[in-house]
Amino acid sequence: MSEKHMGHPGAMNHGDMSIDEKAILTYEGWFSIHATYKINFEKWQSWDTERQIKALAEFKAFIAELEAGHQAETSSYALYNVAGGKGDIMIWFLQPTLEEVTAKEITLRKLAIGAVLEPTASFVSVIEVSNYMKTDINHPKVQARLYPHVPRLKYMCFYPMSKRRSLEDNWYMTDRAERGRMMRSHGQIGKKYEETIKEFTTGACGLDDWEWGITLMSDDAVQFKKIVNEMRFDEVSARFGMFGPFTVGTLLDEDGLDTLFA
Repeated sequence: MSEKHMGHPGAMNHGDMSIDEKAILTYEGWFSIHATYKINFEKWQSWDTERQIKALAEFKAFIAELEAGHQAETSSYALYNVAGGKGDIMIWFLQPTLEEVTAKEITLRKLAIGAVLEPTASFVSVIEVSNYMKTDINHPKVQARLYPHVPRLKYMCFYPMSKRRSLEDNWYMTDRAERGRMMRSHGQIGKKYEETIKEFTTGACGLDDWEWGITLMSDDAVQFKKIVNEMRFDEVSARFGMFGPFTVGTLLDEDGLDTLFA
């Protein structure tokens, strides 16, 4: 494991938890903020051309800095144009620490273009891999999930979720072995979509209002509908899943930014 991927101080090893305990072992990687903004186009269009050009150039320079970290694999990010009325831009920031990921989001809002960006949603979490599958934290695939080089696929879908805690179906009072059985079954559905969808799970217990964030990426947006629909019939989702709003977008490159702010 490289020095940059040693994890934060709270990360646990196998020896830190007895198998008899109820809480499942998790491994944590980069901290995450999914930030969604509406563009105040009326305000933007009130600016003269020179001011618009300077603001957009500054924004592109900021994205270039994120791209440099992405290419160096010391951080990552994704930039998407939101479909529908939930916003216009969604940026997924991934940084080694909570302080760093917060600073990146604040830096964006301090840019000149931040004057026309109106936040509509944010989700603070940390990349998470659970040990229901007896995961080896040193395995390259696990490291790639904890510190992802986020792919540049055409579409992204993000949604928060939690596990139900009702008297009839309380995930946290369910036997650990039974939870493991259901999660392994749940994971088998995900494996069917590995060729068409890249999935990332971020944990938000104690960090945000929901317990997890799910980020799906694909070159075919219909695959989001198919996997979510199929998983609805799985016991984990059918009995215990509670889902927040879904946000879907299309990849934004430099030409796309020019078109969006034209």
